[in-house]
Amino acid sequence: MTIVGRLAREVRTDKDLRREAYSMSLYVSIVLFSALFVFDDDHPPGAGDVFLLELSTTVGLVLAHAFASWLSTRIIGDHESPGAWDLLLVQLGGALAVASLSMLAVVIAPTSVELPAARLTVAATIAAQVYFESRTSNSRSRAALYGLLALVAGVSVALLKSWLVH
Repeated sequence: MTIVGRLAREVRTDKDLRREAYSMSLYVSIVLFSALFVFDDDHPPGAGDVFLLELSTTVGLVLAHAFASWLSTRIIGDHESPGAWDLLLVQLGGALAVASLSMLAVVIAPTSVELPAARLTVAATIAAQVYFESRTSNSRSRAALYGLLALVAGVSVALLKSWLVH
């Protein structure tokens, strides 16, 4: 079995790994949503700018996270810990899943609406992740409520971050 297949099976059965994947994908969603507000009516994106922003933001986050994870493992002295690389791969997989969906939306959408399409996709990803994970132990209506609350909270955090930075 390939490493991806093995990790996919482990993520389905191991709540800790699943939590790490969700945590990273939610983190990337919030940062991407915030980064997409670098463009506004006064500074509209040019052709390819939204895609490049998403790609560079995701690559930067992945590199920063990989370095921090590697360094913290070395500092603690637990570099032989089983599952340390698996944990990192699961987190990076969560990041790439969100970024891939958002970049796909930009590629598919007409240039005139690629920025709203990217924002909508990232926001919807937050709600969808929470909804589908919540469905494993809650009713549809409760899971939908959790998804909606996560959407509102995630977008609020992203907008606050954007407002503080810009």
